[in-house]
Amino acid sequence: MTLLDKKVKKSHQIIKKTTSMFDSKDIAIAWTGGKDSTVILHLVKTLFNGLIPFQIMFNDSTVEFPEVYKFIKEIKKDWKLKLIWVKHLPNDLKAYENALKNGEKEPAMEIMRIAKINAIKYTLKKYKFKAIISGIRKDEHEARSKETYFSKRLNHMRIHPILDFTFSDIWNYINEFHVPYVSLYDQGYKSLGEAPFTKPVKDKKAPERAGREATKEKTMNRLRQLGYW
Repeated sequence: MTLLDKKVKKSHQIIKKTTSMFDSKDIAIAWTGGKDSTVILHLVKTLFNGLIPFQIMFNDSTVEFPEVYKFIKEIKKDWKLKLIWVKHLPNDLKAYENALKNGEKEPAMEIMRIAKINAIKYTLKKYKFKAIISGIRKDEHEARSKETYFSKRLNHMRIHPILDFTFSDIWNYINEFHVPYVSLYDQGYKSLGEAPFTKPVKDKKAPERAGREATKEKTMNRLRQLGYW
């Protein structure tokens, strides 16, 4: 058994334990369309005979890459996902648009970050989910390095099945199991965020999130305390 096989086995054990703790209707998967959360979908799919029994949350900032929207729609159809398309709240979107019109890029980025958190909180409250399965990994950011597989929050539990996967593990899994992914990864993008704040990374040795907006990366601890993944 390879190291990746062992990690996959551990991930399946975490997902199985989640289903023993919560009813399927109370579990949701946070999906961005990115490589990590798509691997989560595939792990669940293989565990349940090709079907995903949980609802899927896609947090739509309205400024995702066109390729991401296309991918989301394709996978929703092909994998028969029970998708909740979460739009950012109208007041947050209006504030973001006004900041952009006034040429205030930094405030616009801050509004977008908070809008994402507000959308998460609104959806959790509306659907009363008790468990959220997330595709975060320890090695992708210092703020996530001390996370646990099961992380209790105020009104729900966060579950992290691929916490021990590395960047290489993710791509090895994708290649081994022929998992589909957004075409942007073949164009130099290592990590995907909102389109205006994400760029490709030319240096192959650069950190995974080097193409993400720098201010967000510096404030990740604060964002996670507020409710970000």
